[in-house]
Parts: sequence; C-alpha cells; structure tokens
Amino acid sequence: MTESGFRARNRAAIMAAITEAANRQLVEVGPAQLSVRAIARDLGMASSAIYRYVSSRDELLTLLIIDAYDDLAAAVEVRADRAPDPGRRWRAVGLACREWALANPQRFALIYGSPVPGYAAPQETIAPATRIPALLVGIIQQARVQIAPAAYSDRVARSLRPGLTGMAAWTGITQPAYSEAAFAVGVMAWTHMIGSISFELFGHRHGVVGDSGADRRAYFEFELAVLAENLGVS
Repeated sequence: MTESGFRARNRAAIMAAITEAANRQLVEVGPAQLSVRAIARDLGMASSAIYRYVSSRDELLTLLIIDAYDDLAAAVEVRADRAPDPGRRWRAVGLACREWALANPQRFALIYGSPVPGYAAPQETIAPATRIPALLVGIIQQARVQIAPAAYSDRVARSLRPGLTGMAAWTGITQPAYSEAAFAVGVMAWTHMIGSISFELFGHRHGVVGDSGADRRAYFEFELAVLAENLGVS
C-alpha cells in the first residue's frame, strides 16, 4: 500500500470511530448537546487532533445526519430490491423504514424530528435525504399510477418542477426518467409514511392504537395497504 493509500485508510478508520462515538453521544445527550471535545475524550484523542477531522459541532451534526440518511436508505434498498413487483416493493419500503426508526429512534429524530437550534443543514445532506423518496417515485412510476387531471393542476405541476429537477440532479437520474405525476405522488406518499412513523415513535397514537408492538405494526400495515390501494400501487 502506498503512503497516500495508508493515510486515506487511516483517516477513514478514524472518521468511522468518530461517527460511532458521536452516535453514542447522540443517544445519551441529544443533538443540541453534542460536543467534539467530549468525543475526543471518549476516543482518547487530544482535542487538537480531533479538530483535524471534525472542526465544529455543526460539522459533527452534518456527519451524523448523512450517516443516518445513508444507513436508513441502505436498509430500505436491500429490502426493496428483493420484492418482485411495485406493490410488494411499496410495502417493503414502508416496513423497512418503520423497523429502522424503531431500532434507531434518536437517529430518526435527528433527521425527521425538530430542528437543532442554531444548525442549518448544508447542501451535502440533500442527496442522502433523497434516496428513499426517489425509490418511492420509481415504484409509483413503475406501477403507472394515474392522477385525476382536476387534482393535478398546472399550478401544482409548476410548484413541483424545481424539486423534480433537483431530484434528478441529486440522484444522477436525468429526466424524463421520473414523470411529474409520479414525483407528485411520491412526495405525498413519503410524507405520509414518515408522518405515520413519527406519530408512532413520538407517542402521538397512545390511546388510539393498541400498546403492543404487534398492534402498532398491524395498523401501520393497514395504512400502507390503504394508501397503496388508493394510489393504484397495489
């Protein structure tokens, strides 16, 4: 291995250790209290050394946000790739998102919960955040979902065109791979999925849906099935 290759490998290992330690700290103190110095102590590093890799709390938050988006997307994509048709891919995406969120509630809250005071996510977080919505748009397009013209007005279409152009750039898939109609429905479907998972995870359904995990999963599967039926994905 060349010296440059060794340095790159060593840097990747240190960044992985920093990310792991930061995720542990996220669970313990929450995103607003993340500390680069505390992570340095956890890893046995001098503060001056860790700042060569992560210069601030905001950079650390960005690192964790990208890591969470990518980890969630990887878990979802594996499940979706095994499904043979759009209806089953739809269900696989929803269930995989929910399972990841229940297993990683703090990381889910970081990317889909309340904004961290004083932090603004940079442009580099957008592409990872787009991976699952793009997957849903692809499923909807494959299913040839139709939208009533009266609902999908020119005004709605114009409002979504910047997002459609952006998604094509962020995912590397150029137009017309995604239709405007599929994009419109995909955004709505993603909003519904994340909203349903958030309601369950953050306790907004207590007293409405049964308290057991089986009850909550059954209701979430019902939501997926009804939404798929209404959209024509099933």
